[in-house]
Amino acid sequence: MNKKKLVFFFILYFMFAICVNIVHPITVKYVDSLKLPDAYFGFFASLMSLGQVVGALLFGSLSDKIGRKWLIVIGLFGYCLAQFGFGFINFNPILILVFRFLAGVFIAAPITLFVSMCLDFSKAEQKVKMLTIHSSCYILGTSVGYEIGGTLYNYLNLSISQVFIFQICFTILTAVLFILLIKDSFKKVVVEKEIESKVFKINPIVYLLLLSLVVVTVAQILINKYLDTYIIHIGYEPAVLGHYVLITGIASALSNIAVIPLIKKIKNKQLQWCLLGFIGISAILTFITFSNKDNILVLLFTTHLIYIVIKGFITPLEQNELSIYTDDTNKGKITGIRQTMLSLGNVLGPLIGSAVYVSGSPKIFIIAGFIIILSLILYSIYFLVKKVKHD
Repeated sequence: MNKKKLVFFFILYFMFAICVNIVHPITVKYVDSLKLPDAYFGFFASLMSLGQVVGALLFGSLSDKIGRKWLIVIGLFGYCLAQFGFGFINFNPILILVFRFLAGVFIAAPITLFVSMCLDFSKAEQKVKMLTIHSSCYILGTSVGYEIGGTLYNYLNLSISQVFIFQICFTILTAVLFILLIKDSFKKVVVEKEIESKVFKINPIVYLLLLSLVVVTVAQILINKYLDTYIIHIGYEPAVLGHYVLITGIASALSNIAVIPLIKKIKNKQLQWCLLGFIGISAILTFITFSNKDNILVLLFTTHLIYIVIKGFITPLEQNELSIYTDDTNKGKITGIRQTMLSLGNVLGPLIGSAVYVSGSPKIFIIAGFIIILSLILYSIYFLVKKVKHD
């Protein structure tokens, strides 16, 4: 893909990240307006993630056979329908949960296949660079999405329903632009039947790597999802949440881009130490941030800001490590399995949160810190096993 089209690809991925985050600042207000118990915060997140488990496997495998582009489009339009149901057909709690599950199924297509397309466009020596830009676009888009949602609600005085409508329209616009500007990156690879089973076989060590990803994702989702709820429950407005996510997201995205030249100079064997180091530091910063409730805003803009920047480095390093095990026949399948495991972490995290979260209490974040340490241990075991296999 030429540079101009590559720029379009990343701009559209940035727009996609905005789409899926516009309603996040108002979600707590929305659930409160429905008079549902606090546990539903966890149920909504878990069911959407469970839908992503199903969708990632389905769309990831299909994309290796029929291509990526139109599956992404189907996912975007399906997500719009599910969001409409979630925001407007809300007279029955069970029905709302069904729409959350469907939203997860459909959103799994763009989440999974944008990564596959990014790998399709990347040469071997460019993978870390491309994945870092990819991660930065999502972080920045998430931040802008939060800021837009909070601003629409608090400063422009849009109702919750109107914010949902704005999100749906913006998602449709993104889907239409994607149809017009992006060609499919998929190239069908012909595989001989007698060797097909060998080609599509996945190295067992991949599952140890993915287990580590599940555990660190549980911790990250506890922090991400419940920080929104925590900030609102201790008395701040959605606009404050939007401002905070915007500032931290911009800092993280810029840091990711700035570190690309440094990462390119680091050998693959040293990248594993970077990954382990960033995970360890993120655990320490989590403990520090949530150890003092009285100074939470100061800590959020200092230690937690550093945590967010470091978390932004973890994703492309983890994706790069997984890309070692991909080739032209299985990129969609492996990224689909990755998204499935990521979604599994997103299911477990809110379920744990539903059990332990107490309104206005930072206890859940301390638990997340210990889970990050567990993930550090698992990643260390993975790299030891990998070293033994290669020696």
